[in-house]
Amino acid sequence: MKKLGIIFFTILLSIGCQKKENQSVRTIIEEEQNILIGINYPVTKSKKLNKIIQKEVHTQYNSFKEKYMNFNSLNQKSELNIDYSFDKVKEYDIVTIHTYLNSSKFYQPQNYIKTYVYHKKKKRLISLKDVIPKEDLSYITKYVKHILQQKYNISNKNIQKYIKNNHSAYSNFTFDQDYLYLYFDQFQNIKNIIKIQIPLENLNPKIDTEQQIIKTANTKVKIPNKILDPNKKFIALTFDDGPSIYTKEVINILKKYNCNATFFVLGNKVEIYQETIRESLKNGNELGNHSYSHKWLIKLDEESLKEQIDKTQDIIQETTGYTPKLLRPTYGSVNQKIRNLDQFEIILWNVDTLDWKYKSIDRIVSRATKNPKDGNIILMHDIHQRTVKALDKIIPILQNQGFELITISEMKEIQLLRDKMKTD
Repeated sequence: MKKLGIIFFTILLSIGCQKKENQSVRTIIEEEQNILIGINYPVTKSKKLNKIIQKEVHTQYNSFKEKYMNFNSLNQKSELNIDYSFDKVKEYDIVTIHTYLNSSKFYQPQNYIKTYVYHKKKKRLISLKDVIPKEDLSYITKYVKHILQQKYNISNKNIQKYIKNNHSAYSNFTFDQDYLYLYFDQFQNIKNIIKIQIPLENLNPKIDTEQQIIKTANTKVKIPNKILDPNKKFIALTFDDGPSIYTKEVINILKKYNCNATFFVLGNKVEIYQETIRESLKNGNELGNHSYSHKWLIKLDEESLKEQIDKTQDIIQETTGYTPKLLRPTYGSVNQKIRNLDQFEIILWNVDTLDWKYKSIDRIVSRATKNPKDGNIILMHDIHQRTVKALDKIIPILQNQGFELITISEMKEIQLLRDKMKTD
């Protein structure tokens, strides 16, 4: 067995470290008559890498709309969901783009993967041959064949057909300080992406993954208490699909007008915007669960649904110590499987600003403030700059009409107080 000549240290990066500093996420959420689109992808410090990733994402986006915008299927929209993972290993930025495509055109949802391993100093993408010497490729092929046959019951004939040559077959790869990971997404009758990990100690890698040990710790965020007067009029502002680069501006506007809101967040963005989320809670705002990557929840099986919800709960708890009790299902769609998530209260809305659709700030403001009523729940999205600008106009209009702007949970407390006053 081949051994590494380098001692590897396990990197202990907790949620509170600087690993994701200066990163952000771009989000595209759209809903049309025949299609649903939920896209999140990272923006790194490398303009060259960003350009490559953006081109890939927008190629998929445009291709999907061209194929499915006019595809009319009874009782089912076609869905495109693009998720990501982002990691740093010494001088490498590693981005993985996961594509999920669900349509009645297919027997089952399609899953695809594309990896990008970027050398920051050389300013270029690298291939497997830059990481693993040529003489190791035969070992990798034997290892991969064994796993595919034993674990996934794939015949040698199908494996041979797939692995035409080492370089093309292993184009989707990543690595960390301990393992090389290979990904396969086109094997027949395999629902999910296959991920095979090979210990680096079995190879002679041409990379140095030694990492400095970094330890940090997060303390539970203290959320201020507020005294509410049930005799006043209240409206709940809610924001979906964040956090984003605009969320801090939203928080500052809320603070300026002494009001609060509920943010239904996506789990795959929490780590990058962890300081924003912690600040939001410190200012008295509330967090709700909006899934991990904005998949259409009602179309998922129970295992996939649980994964979308639990991953989001876990990362919020790890980051802030806060446990969301509210759930807003993606696209506002609810079925019995979602109703059975009894640890949550499902929250929808009765005022939709359509800020994801309309670019006119005045139009967004008009929809939010037209005929306001006590108990309204307003839907907005903190992923658009126009929403930030509209919010700075919406709040004064509502406050001048005697409304206080509070969180969903505070709205529930008000209702309980009012019910109690009726019985006293």
